[in-house]
Amino acid sequence: MDRIPAAPEPPHLDVTAPTGPLADTDSDDLSTLGYQQKLRRSIGGFTSFALAFSMVSINTGIVTLFNDPFDRAGGVAILLWLVVIPMVFTIVLVYAHLAGRIPLTGYAYQWSSRLVGPHFGWFTGWIALVSFIAGTAATAAAVGSVFAPEIWDDPSRGQVQALSIGVTLVVCLLNVFGVRIAGIVNNVGASIELVGTVLLALVLAVGAFFAFRHTQGPAILTDTTPVDGSPITLTSVALAALLPVYVLLGWEGAADLAEETTDPRRTTPPAMIRAVAVSGAMGLIVFALLAIDLPAVPATFLSGPGNPVLHLVGAQVGEVARAVMTVVAFASLFACLIANMAVATRMVFALGRDKMLPGSTALASVGRRTGAPVTAILVITALAIALNLLNAGLVEKIFAMVGLTYYLTYALTLTATAVAHRKGRIPSAPEGVFSLGRWLWPTLVVGLVWCATVIVVLTVPDENNQTALTVVVGVGLGFVWWLLGLRRRINTGQAGPPRGSGVLDE
Repeated sequence: MDRIPAAPEPPHLDVTAPTGPLADTDSDDLSTLGYQQKLRRSIGGFTSFALAFSMVSINTGIVTLFNDPFDRAGGVAILLWLVVIPMVFTIVLVYAHLAGRIPLTGYAYQWSSRLVGPHFGWFTGWIALVSFIAGTAATAAAVGSVFAPEIWDDPSRGQVQALSIGVTLVVCLLNVFGVRIAGIVNNVGASIELVGTVLLALVLAVGAFFAFRHTQGPAILTDTTPVDGSPITLTSVALAALLPVYVLLGWEGAADLAEETTDPRRTTPPAMIRAVAVSGAMGLIVFALLAIDLPAVPATFLSGPGNPVLHLVGAQVGEVARAVMTVVAFASLFACLIANMAVATRMVFALGRDKMLPGSTALASVGRRTGAPVTAILVITALAIALNLLNAGLVEKIFAMVGLTYYLTYALTLTATAVAHRKGRIPSAPEGVFSLGRWLWPTLVVGLVWCATVIVVLTVPDENNQTALTVVVGVGLGFVWWLLGLRRRINTGQAGPPRGSGVLDE
């Protein structure tokens, strides 16, 4: 890439957390990283956890993707959670390490820009933005696909999309009112999901071993017969492992709201770690118990009409329990949509603030009363609705794109971290902030191998080729913008994070 005249590169980035008077407030800490406080800080420890937990939203995966392991490899595929969870944790731990050192909205974009350079940071941020936009659309599509049958008998595509779009508009209004209002609603939704999922697990466990008369029992977790009776292959096992991969996404949203979090260096890392730990454990337990409690063999039960999870709860526990599960599922999806829109708009705000997007001035504007990036929220809402319409309301298509773009972001962020680690460019952090220490490098290596593996599974199998092509088009749009205008703007200092705030010139 072209270089511009610059002072000699320092041996170490001066982005260390201040330890003297400048550390008195989060705003002063932010100013050392090159920015003035514009967003309103109101997120505490629980809200940060709730945001990350809602982004993952295990109930979204439960009610939308329950059939998947049985279609791919049989009930034994549920045990693949035991492989995926520790691999995901390698990424979570690296992100937690970075969140305590560079606590900025725009997380992966900012980290990559400051560890490698703003050109690399642009592509990381752009792909992260695509993943958040797709994630917002996917969650809205999930609301339509799951709950439209609860409202209409045999709902049409238009009715499914109408419900998805209507919920998207409501969430847009909540986000416009500000992060505090959105955070309160999200906290309520996350709490309902957390308590409801624990109660569901207890009921399913008691029923499996003491109350339900017809179940598949624990033996289903060793069943290796896909629903269609086809033989298991390495490809089918790899595709079955995508269920926990799809579910355990989005926890890094807590890092994207760093500038609205109090003491983000110490608040955000444990919030992400706890969210994945709780989500991973609960996801594995609930999926396993639902499989054990199936009242008929998967090939028979899963072929019935309606949502299989809601149908299962109704058949085994009763219609009252089914109604409660419906409320819990809706609260989970609604909170997930709030969180997705919040993090997507903050990425737009971060890129707009650094003049990295067309119309940056408007995109970086913040409402005086609410402290919310209103223009960014409206743009994300419009894009999410458009994407939902273009995908005909089919949640599976959008979810597939979400998984690939998320893992591309993870891979680029870990690559930037690995490069910076080898060159001694990773900043230090104050005492008490999460740190991997000497375990950073081995964690990075395992995380990068895992990212590469998931990206291969999400692109190489024939059924994922269209998803890969869609993502290539999305990434290509970012490349064209960079090539035609942004590249020069970065090189001349008109775009990118503030120079002299720990940003490398490429």
